[in-house]
Amino acid sequence: MAAMNISLGVRPVGPELVVGVGDCRTTAFPVRTLATYALGSCIAVIGWDWKVRAGGLLHVMLPDSSMDRTGGGAVGNPFLYVDTGVPELLRRLEAMGAARTRLRWCMAGGANMMADSTSFEIGKRNHLALKRAFWKAGLFVDSEEVGGNDSRSVRLDLESGRVDLRRGVGSGRALMPGRMALNLERGSK
Repeated sequence: MAAMNISLGVRPVGPELVVGVGDCRTTAFPVRTLATYALGSCIAVIGWDWKVRAGGLLHVMLPDSSMDRTGGGAVGNPFLYVDTGVPELLRRLEAMGAARTRLRWCMAGGANMMADSTSFEIGKRNHLALKRAFWKAGLFVDSEEVGGNDSRSVRLDLESGRVDLRRGVGSGRALMPGRMALNLERGSK
């Protein structure tokens, strides 16, 4: 299978780490970007600390580890599930020097990929589980784009904190502006 290069409107200057389904990566600048592609009902959870320029991207697949009937899913891979993935992402970011008070959060995904189906609604259940997990941890989501019927791809620039989002095959846009843009907005008020 040939490698696919998907542009979200921002060309990475340095290395890019791609996060797969049920996976999580935390890193810091000079690694330039964290990205995940083709989010359907899965949701990407992105955290970034402006001071240490560290970030993490979690690609969760299911809302609750109790859904695992094999008994080993959350133990073997906590990133598959919202209830085990979010605390582990936060723990890893804090171990890198990130502070809860400086972390900016966003999420994208949670689509209903089966048109006209309300049977499973995994995307909606993932989103509700994430809201619960964030409330439980005392965290605030700065920006989100969830639901609908389109897949999404996201990329976090670790230097600026900008998160770019592309919906379906459309063009990209900023889901969360970078630190420089935020400073300009605050200065103009």
